[in-house]
Amino acid sequence: MSQVLENPRWDIEQARRDVTALKSRARGSISVPSLSSASHTAKQVLIFLIPTPIQNVLYPSAKPTPTIAIRPKPTAWLDGMRGIAALLVYFFHLSYSTHDVYTGWSEGHHDFLRLPFIKTLYNGPAMVSLFFVLSGYALSYKPVKQMRNGEYDALFSGLSSSVFRRVIRLYLPCAASTLMIVVLVRLGFYSRTMELANDAKRLPGTREHHAWRYDTLAEQLWIWLRSFWGFMNPFNATGLGRGIYMDGHLWTIPVEYKASIILYVTHLGLSRLKPVLRMLCLMCLLIWTHRVDYWTMTLFYSGFFMAELDIRRSALKASHKTDAIKSRPFWSALYITVFLCGVFLAGQPERNVKGTTVWETIISLVPDYIIEKWRYWTSWGALLMVWSTSNEHLLQCIFTNRLSQYFGKISFSLYLVHGSIIHTLGYGLLQSLWSVLGEDRKETCFVLMATCVTVVTIWWADVFMRLVDVPSVKFARWLEEKCTARKMGETKEEPAWRDASALV
Repeated sequence: MSQVLENPRWDIEQARRDVTALKSRARGSISVPSLSSASHTAKQVLIFLIPTPIQNVLYPSAKPTPTIAIRPKPTAWLDGMRGIAALLVYFFHLSYSTHDVYTGWSEGHHDFLRLPFIKTLYNGPAMVSLFFVLSGYALSYKPVKQMRNGEYDALFSGLSSSVFRRVIRLYLPCAASTLMIVVLVRLGFYSRTMELANDAKRLPGTREHHAWRYDTLAEQLWIWLRSFWGFMNPFNATGLGRGIYMDGHLWTIPVEYKASIILYVTHLGLSRLKPVLRMLCLMCLLIWTHRVDYWTMTLFYSGFFMAELDIRRSALKASHKTDAIKSRPFWSALYITVFLCGVFLAGQPERNVKGTTVWETIISLVPDYIIEKWRYWTSWGALLMVWSTSNEHLLQCIFTNRLSQYFGKISFSLYLVHGSIIHTLGYGLLQSLWSVLGEDRKETCFVLMATCVTVVTIWWADVFMRLVDVPSVKFARWLEEKCTARKMGETKEEPAWRDASALV
């Protein structure tokens, strides 16, 4: 006792630590979170679920506001146009099971929504064509600049990186979105709307495949794995371009992947040619793919060609060689007119074109070797819209505002999640509204359902973008960094998390 007093080793802080250790041992070494930490975690989760624009208002960034306004990227309009296209594809899928969205303004069909230009706002095939042109443009913009500047090492390194990351970038979010459907199926949400989804009288339009609930979870997951393998298998000709059974909207993802790989190979093959020869070769490729009816590559190569024109135009503008030639009001009027022509062609109807003087004549001009004739003029409309917008600043302003840019950020997520929400919440709301208001008021019920489903879809796309889409991009970059062989003496670069929200 005296020894302890002469050499005291237990001060107050040490005693507290010992008491804490004894309590931990008494609980079996399991640390129980405090009430404050649990409430903090719950608060963080709730904040995460708030859409990004509202978060920015409620919780502004702690970073100081820059005194000089940051100018948008020269290609920012591509993101905005992609976002608007994704929103219009959603409108198409939301309405085509309950409405006839394929017939244009013709005899016996004089509704306001069938008018030229108006019909483009819900014409899904036109927006798919727009996706492919924009992808070809965005994927080619930086490589074309490197080709013209002679930066071949950077070009080859970038193409290698893009090929490696592309499959992860496209398919990992698809795996997450379809697994989400598996969860919804097992929870019974798809079963509740199964009857309506297969009712030809109540859904007279296009009835998509409605996911089936199998007897066991193991069987459900096995069917999902088999379907997903066929969906992403690049060596299976029948599987390539075939939608996964849980979400038929995703048929464009394998098509996009194959076309992007072919585009990267084309970049590599044409990279050392002179710009004039490269554009001449591109013209030959465009003619070839058009003649063999390979419409997806025609659109991708067109985006490549437009990127070449854009870089060339920027170089001439920087050297002031075009100021004395162009009269801006004339060219602005020309580009706006071309854009409106593209919007008109993008509204190509698929039915009842006889008797319509304009469309009956235009569709008769489709070459005989084109199989999917209903995609032909919508593809030309997409080309005209992208080309005119790339040339005209006034048109770019439509897609560089905050709203368009926001939809550009969530465009991929919006494309992936909207199908499951329509099949569960959308169909369920329709059944409830019809039972309350009566099926004779279908348009009112549809508007109420569409409003609710649109809000939920945009919210969930925002969450999915931050929860899955952006981390997928980061994971692809991290994996590439870990797998890439380095030269002797080469320093390790920091992970490049830039442009994590880009679709392409």
